[in-house]
Amino acid sequence: MSFTTSGGESWLTDSDDTTCNTGNTRSVTVTLDTSIPLTWVRVVVSDAVYLDEIQLSYQLSGSSTPLACPVYLDEIQLSYQLSGSSTQLACPGLRKAKVDNLTLDIECSTTEPVSGVTLSGSGVTELCSLYISGGRNVALKQTAQQSSRFIPDGVPNSYYAENAVDGVLPLDTRESTRSTCTFTEPYTQDPGWWRVTFSQAVDVTRFLIYNRVDCAQGCLDRLVNFTLTAQSVPSTATPYSYTDPGGPGQDSYTVVPSPRISFPVSLVRFVTAHSTKILTLCEVFVFGETNCPAGRFGLRCERQCNCADQGSCFVHSGGCPSGCATGYTGEECSEDVKLTTKQLVKSGRRETYDKTVGQVSRLC
Repeated sequence: MSFTTSGGESWLTDSDDTTCNTGNTRSVTVTLDTSIPLTWVRVVVSDAVYLDEIQLSYQLSGSSTPLACPVYLDEIQLSYQLSGSSTQLACPGLRKAKVDNLTLDIECSTTEPVSGVTLSGSGVTELCSLYISGGRNVALKQTAQQSSRFIPDGVPNSYYAENAVDGVLPLDTRESTRSTCTFTEPYTQDPGWWRVTFSQAVDVTRFLIYNRVDCAQGCLDRLVNFTLTAQSVPSTATPYSYTDPGGPGQDSYTVVPSPRISFPVSLVRFVTAHSTKILTLCEVFVFGETNCPAGRFGLRCERQCNCADQGSCFVHSGGCPSGCATGYTGEECSEDVKLTTKQLVKSGRRETYDKTVGQVSRLC
């Protein structure tokens, strides 16, 4: 998730873990470009001693006060405040796992969109990177269907439903849209629809929809007043529904449910309200994390956790709050400790990692 810093700290926004705080700054506040519910946060420092000396707080959209968390985990704190309330709330399901001696992942699923994050404490003087996630694109390469498919004369391989989840953004050319966008038949009896079905149910935080941009407002307006629904299959909860309020068609639409959708989503569906009944989607991002059963992780829950307590790991990384099971190491607890050493490059230093004891020795 992209963000800006209040003090212009370029070393925090360059996505480079080897550029770090060079001054005496002990507090950094960042503002998210889009307010989103959090799923996890990662912090990277240049000295392992300081990893446990950073305080992290965040604020909800509509609130201007960042608050420190009343729940302590190695002195890294998380809390939030609901808009219009002065009550501090502990992050639900707060868990953390060390990626290595310089990197810590914190899993925290908030129910409301978060607008800002503040880091403070002596550890900020050695801070290198901050990563904030509202989830991954769980729609990528999933099964898509549409009500019909418009086939231009002489171009039969055009406008397939799966084009909207192929990970390719549209270009400003008709040739591009034929291979990257969907297009239902015009002037049908019923409005055009498109849907994506997930192989595993997902916990959704937000939607990002890209419109067709190669034919100006005439194409952009096809998405005006669209309806988006998200539901479980079989349906065990009232589906989430959002209808675009109208106005000029946009290049892209961001939909952030607030509060967050409370149930695992199995299917997302779009329906057009355009008079021609045409529905065109050029890419649909559904952000969140897969709702994996205990002991599994990955976008499709295709991988097995290897945790010390045989419990659940982080769905996004495989990291284990309890540490790796005997015989395993690494960020995903998937590396065999029989491989006794590994060369690492971290913060511009050459290091040796002894997997038998899980320690890093600096060589230079």
